Amino acid sequence: MEQKSFSETLIFRVILVAILGGLAIFFIIYFKDLLKPFVMAVMIWYLIKTLYNYISKIKIRGRQLPKWLKGTLSLAILFGAVQITINLIITNLSEIVDNFSTYKSALDILLIDLGASMGVENITDQVQEQINKLDLQGFLTSTVSSLSATVGTIVVVIIYIVFLLLEEVAFSKKIDAIFPDQRKRSRIQEVLDEIYLSTNKYITLKTGISILTAGLSYGVLRLFDMDYAFLWAFLIFVFNYIPYMGSLIATLLPSLFAIVQFGSLWSFLWVFISVQAIQLVVGNYIEPKIMGKSLNLSPLVVVLALSFWGSVWGLLGMFLSVPITSIMMITLAQFPATRNIAILLTENGNIENILIKKKVD
Repeated sequence: MEQKSFSETLIFRVILVAILGGLAIFFIIYFKDLLKPFVMAVMIWYLIKTLYNYISKIKIRGRQLPKWLKGTLSLAILFGAVQITINLIITNLSEIVDNFSTYKSALDILLIDLGASMGVENITDQVQEQINKLDLQGFLTSTVSSLSATVGTIVVVIIYIVFLLLEEVAFSKKIDAIFPDQRKRSRIQEVLDEIYLSTNKYITLKTGISILTAGLSYGVLRLFDMDYAFLWAFLIFVFNYIPYMGSLIATLLPSLFAIVQFGSLWSFLWVFISVQAIQLVVGNYIEPKIMGKSLNLSPLVVVLALSFWGSVWGLLGMFLSVPITSIMMITLAQFPATRNIAILLTENGNIENILIKKKVD
C-alpha cells in the first residue's frame, strides 16, 4: 500500500509540474511584449542598486548624500550613458548607410581580384549576384529605424523602474503581512536575499567584464584604423552577455567588416585573431578569477536555456537566459519536492552554497 501511495504521489507531482510548466511557458510566450520591458527594467534596477551602493560610499564632511540625491544620481548616470550610447550607435549606422556604395565597390573589387587569382570568374559572378540579391542597405536602414523606436521603449522601461523603486520600500511590509510566522518569514526573506545577491553579482560583474572586453577591443580596432570602432566595441559589449556563441559572433562582425573596408582577406584574419585573443584571455583567465563558480550552472543547462529563451524572447532572452536559470535553481533548491531538479541544473551537483538552512529555535 505504501508503494502504491508513493507512486500515486509521484504521478501527481509530475502532472502538477507539467501543468504548471505548460502554463508558465504559455504565459511567457503570450505576454512576451508585456514582460520584456518589465524584465529589462528589473535588470536596470539591479544596476541602479549597484550604482546606488557605490554612491553611498561618497561622503561630504563625513556625511553620506541624501537618499533622494543618491537615487537621482544613479538614474541620471545610467540613463545618461544609455542615451549617449544609442545616439552614437544611430550615428554610426547612419554613416554606414550613407557610405554603403563605397564599401560595396571595395567588395566588388576584392571579389574580382579573388576570382582572377583563382582563374574562376564564374564563381565571382555568382557571389556578386548573391550579394546583389541581399538588401543590405535596406536592412541597415530598418535597423536604424528600430533603434530610433527603442527610445520610446526606454520611456516605458523608466516608468517600470520608478514603480520598482517605489515598490521596494513597501515590499518588506507586504512580506511581513503575508507571512505572520516569524520562521517562515525569515526563510522567505533569506531566499529572496540569496536570489538578489546571486543575480546582482552576476549582472554587475558580467557588465564590468563586458566593459573591459569592449574597451580592449576598441583600442585594438583603433590601432587597425577600423571605421566605426565604437559601434563594434558596443556590439562586443552586448554579445558578451550571451554564453559561448556571443563572443564568436562579436568577433566575426568587425572582422567581416574589415574585409569590406580594406578590401583584403588578410585584414579579416588579423582583426579576428586580435579580438578573439582578447575574448580568450578575458573569458578564460580574468572572468573565472573574478566571478568564480558562484552560479554553478551546468554548461548543458546553459546551452538549453540559451536555446529556449532565445527562441521565445529573441536576443533579450539570450541575454537573460543565465540569470533566469540561476533564479530557478536557487528557488527550486529551497523545497524538498523540487530539490532534485535544482541538483540537475548544477555543474557539480552541489547546492549547499545556495541552500537556505532552516533555523532551529
